[in-house]
Amino acid sequence: MSASQSPLPPNLQVCVLVFMRSLATPLVLYADNATQLYEEIKQLIKMANPAAPKLIEKQGAGPLKKVAFLDTEISGVAMQLEQVFGQR
Repeated sequence: MSASQSPLPPNLQVCVLVFMRSLATPLVLYADNATQLYEEIKQLIKMANPAAPKLIEKQGAGPLKKVAFLDTEISGVAMQLEQVFGQR
């Protein structure tokens, strides 16, 4: 995970994958601080209460500009290093 804390080569970026119970593929979120977003999502997973689901809304810096989901639907989170082809 140190890749997001050290300067990345210009052709690489870090994204956060949010795995949802009801989706086959993860949501891919790009953020200015991917490590912080990853930690936020991890905390949401820990604090989720099935008896009182909360609507979570996040803004992105990539193709998904805004996304909302229930905290109880999150099944996992990951950080991924990927190659950039052109401008975001």
